[in-house]
Amino acid sequence: MILKKSIIYLSSSILSQSIPFLLLPVMTQYLSPQEYGTLSIYLIMLSIYSAFIGMNMQVNISKNFFKISKNELSLYIGNIFIILMITFIFYLLLTYILSFYFSSIFSIELVWFFVIPFISIMTMINTINTTILRNEQKAYLFGLFEISNSFIKVFFTVLFLVTFSLSWYSQIIGILVSSIVFFIIGIFYIYKKEYITIKFNKKIFKSILGISFPLIPHLLGGLIIAMSDRLFIEQMVSIEAVGIYSVGYMFGMVVMLFTDAFIKAWSPWFYKNLANPTLVKKKKIIRYTYIYIITIFILAFLISIIGEFILPYFVDEKFYGAGKFILWVSIGYAVQGVYKIFFPYLVHISKTSFLAFSTVIAAILNLMFNYILIKEFGTVGAAYATIISFSVSAVLVFWYQNKNYYMPWGLSYTKEKYFEK
Repeated sequence: MILKKSIIYLSSSILSQSIPFLLLPVMTQYLSPQEYGTLSIYLIMLSIYSAFIGMNMQVNISKNFFKISKNELSLYIGNIFIILMITFIFYLLLTYILSFYFSSIFSIELVWFFVIPFISIMTMINTINTTILRNEQKAYLFGLFEISNSFIKVFFTVLFLVTFSLSWYSQIIGILVSSIVFFIIGIFYIYKKEYITIKFNKKIFKSILGISFPLIPHLLGGLIIAMSDRLFIEQMVSIEAVGIYSVGYMFGMVVMLFTDAFIKAWSPWFYKNLANPTLVKKKKIIRYTYIYIITIFILAFLISIIGEFILPYFVDEKFYGAGKFILWVSIGYAVQGVYKIFFPYLVHISKTSFLAFSTVIAAILNLMFNYILIKEFGTVGAAYATIISFSVSAVLVFWYQNKNYYMPWGLSYTKEKYFEK
């Protein structure tokens, strides 16, 4: 069952999350490396806002979906909506205040930053809706939503880029239009299925923040690891180098498409099994985990080989230099995939505060290594720094999971130890 649903999630997620990759032939033809670099920086800022506004609150839905009644779950989702409105208003006001002091950030006019909070909150509503669909095991409906979302993004991006020559702004318009459409659909579905009760509940409100608030530094740290490389390259090399590096990065990120797709199918199954764990269930989880880890590293090497081969046929010649980054970015995202398989354990045992600690440590190391390795090796040093940082995160989270929630990872496993834990 998990394999079947993974295939559905994989197919839809590839279309959904690979939009920048699918658009590479068009984007690299119509944009210069400098313009593509600027787009990459803007998307980084969008991710940062989304981390602060959304706080990954959908994990509360997955964590509780099989534990509580639908009425109580609707209160959880209603209180998530209340928190979302608070964070949205706060960061919109913060952007407004910044407009008095800055006219642009990273060469991007600040007026475009006002769009970001709106995209962030609408995307979060859609994420809540798709999280519900995944936990309802409605993989086909989930896939329909994801594919339709992708189609709208691509259509409007290409329309405004090719027809109206709106440069890198075209992709932002495409994202905005699709966000509006699926925000409306998400609200309608959640309301129709009676998954929302807008009523402040102090206990639930605190519970959501207790899980999600520690995830802010965790999410921010993750974004620093995944995206600060381009900010360092922009400052230490050039914005053109950011554009070329970002193209290579898109090829390497194909690994992430596969790991994300698997985790989308894995999470509901994982939480359901650990809601009432048995020896057999734990062994089954371990077996799938080992297979997953081996598979993603094989996949990373295959993608790097295929990526370098098809690069000249996929992008404009001014981006050919991107090939040397594909292998290292692919390995980095394979390592991140290992981290993702251990992340749900900490949510399950309500220890997300450690995620903040581990990710912040890895992020600090990432900043240090970005500076050192870019200075020593040039642009490719940023990819090396990403591998090191993701490795630190994965090792720390596995260590903490093994310390606080016993699973039979080793050969010395005994029933007595299982029941002790």
